[in-house]
Amino acid sequence: MLMNQDAKEPVRPIYKAQRLLIGDPMSNVGIVTLWTKASELAKKVPPERYAIMGNLYSAERGLDLLVRNLLANPTITTLIVTGVDFSKSGTVLLDFFEHGFRAGTKDVTEQTCWRVNSVYEGYIEQDIPHDVLEELRRSVHIVRTADIVTFDFSALPQLPPRRKKRIYQKHEETMTRYQGEDIGYIIRGKTVAECWLKILDTILKFGSVSGTHYEDQQKEVINLMSIISDEDPHNLWIPDFLPSDQQHAREYIPRITRDLPGGTERNEYTYGSRMRSWFGTDQVANAVTKLTRETISRAVVINLWDSTRDMTIGGSPCLNHVWFRIRDGKLHMTCVFRSHDMFEGYPENAFGLRVLQEEVRSELVAALKDKGTPQDVRLGSLVILSQSAHIYDDSWERCRQIIEKYLTQQYTGHMSTLDPRGNLVITTGEGAIRVEHTSTTNETLGVYTTRTAVEMRDLLIRENIISLTAHALDVGMELQKAEHAIALGVAYVQDQPLQLKT
Repeated sequence: MLMNQDAKEPVRPIYKAQRLLIGDPMSNVGIVTLWTKASELAKKVPPERYAIMGNLYSAERGLDLLVRNLLANPTITTLIVTGVDFSKSGTVLLDFFEHGFRAGTKDVTEQTCWRVNSVYEGYIEQDIPHDVLEELRRSVHIVRTADIVTFDFSALPQLPPRRKKRIYQKHEETMTRYQGEDIGYIIRGKTVAECWLKILDTILKFGSVSGTHYEDQQKEVINLMSIISDEDPHNLWIPDFLPSDQQHAREYIPRITRDLPGGTERNEYTYGSRMRSWFGTDQVANAVTKLTRETISRAVVINLWDSTRDMTIGGSPCLNHVWFRIRDGKLHMTCVFRSHDMFEGYPENAFGLRVLQEEVRSELVAALKDKGTPQDVRLGSLVILSQSAHIYDDSWERCRQIIEKYLTQQYTGHMSTLDPRGNLVITTGEGAIRVEHTSTTNETLGVYTTRTAVEMRDLLIRENIISLTAHALDVGMELQKAEHAIALGVAYVQDQPLQLKT
């Protein structure tokens, strides 16, 4: 193996070192395993054949760090790309070396960057100069192989180091501090995209900063529940500000809904395999059968956690539990993630789960009809409980910019504005404040009368009939305005300014 003729140093990654596997640190070969577990491939490739081995899950985030590691380690003159290319990160990596890059902006945040000349997105920060990246492209031989186990390492060119060691420290992002609940947040939205924007905002404000075993910093909320009520699985709303476009989302969905092989044996990130074959039975089909037999059942559970293996092996599934429940003619689905990347992972996860929910509903309706007990089972809410809902530090600034740009009134058509606990109609008469509590279908649920705004505030708090912060603030303003109207002897009309006498 060739040594670093420039610095005489062994390979030492400066980013994600805990995620990377070291073989012979004086080797000139690096292996990129994409989505296939590097630890599994390392069992089958002798360590003396490579200096370093690791995954590349995302070209939008990971390519920049891979480039920084290469620049800091001129020993590496050959890259072998192998493994399952679910996110097309391997395609982008090859395109970077083969087709180059150009100045541009990121699709979501519109930050300036170097964009890889590829049909897929791949970004490198512009603090790395253009000529340095070109030098890197010229100095690395890259090859793609479908099977690293049978790959002929002896056929690789023996290239000496041809670039200088360069260290480019990534800019550390800073965030404003907030204080909130220690554990437990609830996000509601009609669509995946709406929930996602609210989730980013919540985690950036109230998430606790901590380290990870990947040497990252993260902002984390423990037990964040998101409830998606109206996403149409046949016409998913995938706006441009999401990190996944229509093509990527559609390519991802079968990983949840189907039994897809992947990796060296089965890729643990292919949730469909865990649900449909990992335990020797198709749990999705079993769920439909159980619901067909007993539509009132509370025991329709799909389990993805393998208690015999997942406490000891790496790469255990993040999605662990799926529960179905029919209530009021709607099929609701609750999903539990033990660990959840809310910036990149959540949207595609939610889209795939929504499609799975609709498939179960559709198959159930057909099965009930065949049984001779037809029922009109409609699609209910998708509930996702993210036990560790986190955003990695390299995404904080992008999240902040997305929130500032898109969590605004321009998307009110897709935003939930009504309090699920009902509406409050406020009137005045005979020196008192009257509040009529109505349902979302305008049925009267209760009527409350007090003399002052403070008394009504306390009464509504006891009744616990307001769930949204925006609704509570609006009601508070209206109650105070109603009290002023009574004191001044003027008419009060809800949501209208007082017409003061002159």
